[in-house]
Amino acid sequence: MTPPLIADADAARNEIRAKVLELARRRGIKASNLRDDEVIPETGLLDSAAIMELIVWLETRFDVVIDQGDLTIENFGTVDAMVGYVTRAVA
Repeated sequence: MTPPLIADADAARNEIRAKVLELARRRGIKASNLRDDEVIPETGLLDSAAIMELIVWLETRFDVVIDQGDLTIENFGTVDAMVGYVTRAVA
């Protein structure tokens, strides 16, 4: 059985994308053309500190606890992956 989706995955997607863009902007990088399936670490938009800030924000914003073993490209490499992760985590 597939776990239920969070109430509004599109809203979550928009918030996550906006947070990634905000973090990139703080680094002086304009990233408005970021695709939801683009692997963020490969783009150079975020450094390791910004990625950690993003992870902490995800935990706080979506009220999830992210296990260290879950910190993978498959779960957090793209906006789509992050939406999928938080969707499963809050189910």
